[in-house]
Amino acid sequence: MASSYRQHLPRPAEARGAGPAAWKAVPPELRTSVPIRRVRDAFANRPAIDVPDSIDASVLIPIQERDGEATVVMIRRADDLANDAGHVAFPGGHVESEEDPIRAALREANEEIGLDPSLVEVISTLAPFGRRLHQERVLPVVGIVNGQPDLVPDRREVAAILEVPIASLASDGASWQENWGSDEPGFVMTFFAGLPELGDDLVWGLSARILELVLSTIFPGRQDLSE
Repeated sequence: MASSYRQHLPRPAEARGAGPAAWKAVPPELRTSVPIRRVRDAFANRPAIDVPDSIDASVLIPIQERDGEATVVMIRRADDLANDAGHVAFPGGHVESEEDPIRAALREANEEIGLDPSLVEVISTLAPFGRRLHQERVLPVVGIVNGQPDLVPDRREVAAILEVPIASLASDGASWQENWGSDEPGFVMTFFAGLPELGDDLVWGLSARILELVLSTIFPGRQDLSE
């Protein structure tokens, strides 16, 4: 795996390779093209998640259609931010007082990349992730972007907007896993890199964990080729 990424990776000395991601069990020919309806159907069949009250922050996973392919919109955070500077992430931020977490994710996406909330159809929320370093619970919100709006980054917070087809993220060689624990089973980290749409960016940490859950929902294990 390459090491010349834009982002610094604090890999521990005891890190070692882990098994393949769950979606790698799906035949490659079923991962070469992912239309937006496949995303919609996958999340429609997923059990609903009740949004808990104790949510500190939320992020939007915007998925839009580009040339017939479902494409995830991500951002590279500005280099001079106090937290997570330069990291590849999803648009989002803290939930304000008396604000609904879903509304917060839409508001932040509007502020950070100019995405009009009226163009986003929220199709699912994922189970909240805990961020121990920041002592917060983050709610991922999955939304289908209607149309193909021009997205404009707020340069105070966003250095770049990245659009990556889901089929590319699920392709062989686009991701790997490492066990960062000193004892079994340890803590398995997922990484995405090496795609033309990512350039020298590395997706890891919370963003990669969210992508992993999104891909596992769209590609739920081995599938029958006749489907």
